[in-house]
Amino acid sequence: MPTVTIEGKAVAVAQESTILEAAQKAHVWIPTLCYHPTFSTLAACRICMVEIEGSAGRPGRLVTACNYPVRRDITVSVSSERAVRVRNGVMQLLLARAPESKELQELAARMGVRGTPYPKVTESQRNCILCGLCVSVCEEVIGVSAIGFAGRGVERAVAAPFRQASETCIACGACAAICPVGTIQVRIHTDTGEAEISPFKSRSKLLICEECGVHMVSVPVAQAMSDRVKIDWEEFRRLARLCPECRRKQAVKALGIGAAEGSVTPPEEIQVKN
Repeated sequence: MPTVTIEGKAVAVAQESTILEAAQKAHVWIPTLCYHPTFSTLAACRICMVEIEGSAGRPGRLVTACNYPVRRDITVSVSSERAVRVRNGVMQLLLARAPESKELQELAARMGVRGTPYPKVTESQRNCILCGLCVSVCEEVIGVSAIGFAGRGVERAVAAPFRQASETCIACGACAAICPVGTIQVRIHTDTGEAEISPFKSRSKLLICEECGVHMVSVPVAQAMSDRVKIDWEEFRRLARLCPECRRKQAVKALGIGAAEGSVTPPEEIQVKN
């Protein structure tokens, strides 16, 4: 097993482990944005740059910690002047692109970066840092590929095909949940009973609880869940059409638990349906 010496701490790691994994094992913090252990590593944001010590008088190398494979003993510096300067420069560029992101501002403060000298991008390009996590979760986990990268250079953006509302989006909200800077939002339109994934403008009808009428998950998500589970049981399908609160009330009623007093019906008096 190769040994990684990082910030003076030596840790043994498995072959092909990353520097970031070694740092986590050594309890050394390296900032990350586009990294997530569930997906293939993109190294898109470049905020995890570190310096590997050179050998035989050679200068060190700057590499991305999230995807650099450890194949031999190496010495890594997170706090070297070069590594800090490069990471801070990247953060300043990200702040210029997403100046209103609270998540990005908090990470910048932890890194010691105060503001950015670069001009802010236009409103149409603002807030997305192009980390690609939303694209990965949509493709690799949800299996829909409703969004992807479009354009080049300063016009590069994450968008649905032709920058129109996607017909394949199921409004599951996974992209919003994984977005590290809060750019993607799920907006509920109660007047039309739809969920909208902003800024992609994709909409899907919401399932309505048959008991209380509250809006629940989108219809495509409910259908996908039903298709995957494949339980041929009418009671399951009926409960799936209820919100969590109404399902809980149904369970309480079936068990004979008194809602007001919290009393429980003796087991011999509970009638179980076969």
